[in-house]
Formats: sequence, structure tokens, C-alpha cells
Amino acid sequence: MIDRKLLLEKLLHLRSRIENWGHQHGWKNIDNYKERKNRDGKIVWKLSDWEFVDSMYGAVYNGKSGFGNDYSFNKDTVKTWNRLWKRYEIDVPRDNPNLKAEWEQIQQMEWDDDTPLGTYELVDNKVK
Repeated sequence: MIDRKLLLEKLLHLRSRIENWGHQHGWKNIDNYKERKNRDGKIVWKLSDWEFVDSMYGAVYNGKSGFGNDYSFNKDTVKTWNRLWKRYEIDVPRDNPNLKAEWEQIQQMEWDDDTPLGTYELVDNKVK
């Protein structure tokens, strides 16, 4: 089982990685997790990879049992995170000011060990 603190840490690292990649390669080059097109094929709605991860981070952070009503957690979700982790790799590490502040906030929170999420274990960002 995955506890909320571990999941938040992993999602924070993934979100920061996407931010670093966007800073290096341009924000407009971040892929879309979901898109909706009209009959002419024009994108009328999109959810970027960063927005997807940020929304999930927010749901885990704010949700009573970790996800609230917005997301479910299963093996496919973790596979998506793994795909995103590989997609947004950069060669040169970058200092992300958002990472440190939010990391410290997660470390200072009180965690209820009775609220594990899912039935899968993350080890080095991979399902075990």
C-alpha cells in the first residue's frame, strides 16, 4: 500500500520535473494528457501533463482519503506516471524553487497512517 506522504512526494517530484523540462524546452511543448476536438479537428479543450499531475497532487493533498472524488488510483495510473517521468527527463539538473518549499511543507504535515492509498507500491517511481 502507498501512504499519502510518499505519494505526494512522488507527485511533487514528477510535477517539478515537468516544470524543469518546460523551462528548458518551452511550456508550449508540454504534451497534453487529454484533448477534446470539435468536428473540424480543432482542439477546443485540453489538459496538459502538468495540469494532470498538479490536479492529482491537489486531490491527494486536500482529499480526506487521498483522492477525493476527482481521481481513482490503480496500476494504470502509476504506469502513466512512469511514462511521464521518462518523457520529461532533462540532461542538466535545474533548481526548482517550488520543489523545496512544498517538500518542506509535506514533511511538516501530520500524517494518518490509517489512510493508505491503492494496493500498489512505488519503488523508484515504478510499480512493485
